[in-house]
Formats: sequence, structure tokens, C-alpha cells
Amino acid sequence: PKIEDEILRADLQRAVSIPSKSILFNIDQKADVISKEQVDALLAVIVKVFDESCGYYGKQGYIAQFERELDQDGLFGVFKDKFQTLSNMPWEEGRKRISRISANADQAYSDVVGQQATGVLDKYRSDYHVSIEDFAEQVSDYIERQSKNFRLNFFVDEVGQYIADNVKLMTNLQTIAESLATKCRGRAWVIVTAQEDMNSV
Repeated sequence: PKIEDEILRADLQRAVSIPSKSILFNIDQKADVISKEQVDALLAVIVKVFDESCGYYGKQGYIAQFERELDQDGLFGVFKDKFQTLSNMPWEEGRKRISRISANADQAYSDVVGQQATGVLDKYRSDYHVSIEDFAEQVSDYIERQSKNFRLNFFVDEVGQYIADNVKLMTNLQTIAESLATKCRGRAWVIVTAQEDMNSV
């Protein structure tokens, strides 16, 4: 009501009518166990935050992938119920101590998929790898399952401080943003804040 400019008011009303989700995070806080020296350090942090926003276990990417695939098959809820029956603890607690609950996870998984499985999480751990292209594909799949015209925005705080003078990290950030824009056809954005001058990197 405070906006007198009719065109601006219409633009704002149109903008807020678009269904969207915003994921806001400080990159240094979320990079708790991820070394900046890793080639894909920036990607690892953004994947972690995206997994958490989907309700998966971001601290261990392979567990998040296990959960995502069960979820895509419509079996994640059933798996969690089976796991809790077997272990007397919710899956959200059990997944933090994988070495102690792997037998229960195997049994719950076997019951849910209808075939005997052993060392399921170990297989996910050994096979797990995420590239920028894989991540963009996951985000695209997520967006397609939402309402029509849905948008996903990543607001990443303190990127300049995190990247500092690491040209490789800056290049990775650019590649992530470009891949999301291409794969998601403009429906996923990466917006960053930086106190440091990123143009000089």
C-alpha cells in the first residue's frame, strides 16, 4: 500500500505470486568439515545445504543419496517406519551412527524393497560422487516435482571471504551457477554476498 508507482506495485505483486523456496546460509558455517583445499569444496557445501533443505542427511552425502533414491521410489517413509521398529530409534537418530545400526538399516531396506541386501550403506559410500552436473540434475528433478513455475534460490552469504584468493573456487562457483541456470532453465538461482571484492579474484 505504500508504493505509489503503479508499475512497480504490479511488478512486485507478480514477483511474490511466483511459488518459490529460498535457501539462505553462511558458507563458512556450513563448511564445518569440508576443507577449502578440496577441488569441489564449494560444491560440497552447496550440496550439503540442498540435501538438508530436502530433509536428507547433509553431513554424509552418500546417506542423503540413499534417502533421496528411496524417496523418489516412494519408499522412504516405509523404510523409516521399518527401521524404527527394528532399532527402537528414529532413522534421524540412527543415521548419525551408521556403524552401529547398519544391520538394522540392511534389514529395513531388504523388507522395503523385497530382496535381501547386505552392506547397502557401504555400497552407497563407495559409489558416492557428485559432480556439478549431477547436482544440477538433482535440483532440476526437485524443481519439476514442485508446483508450476516454481523457483529455487540459493542465497550464499560471505562467499568473498570463503573464496578469498582461490581462483579455482571462484571458477567452481561460476560453473555451478551456469549449470543450474542451464539445466533448470532459469528456475534456480545462486545469489551471493561478499564483503570482499570478488572482481579482483
